[in-house]
Amino acid sequence: MKRILTLCALTLLALGLGSCHKTCTCTTYNNVQHTYTAEEVEAAGVSCYDMRFLDDNYQYYAVCSWD
Repeated sequence: MKRILTLCALTLLALGLGSCHKTCTCTTYNNVQHTYTAEEVEAAGVSCYDMRFLDDNYQYYAVCSWD
């Protein structure tokens, strides 16, 4: 029983550590990809989806999504 609980705890720990590294991947219209960390997206003050815009009037990336 102790081994099962230890295994479950280690599995949950591994899942928790692995899920913290989200990246926002943005693709330009000519299929060049650039990735941003969750911290960079947060620092920009926008969502990953809104990282498509370099400023209010110009859409630089075709699509941005979380990986």
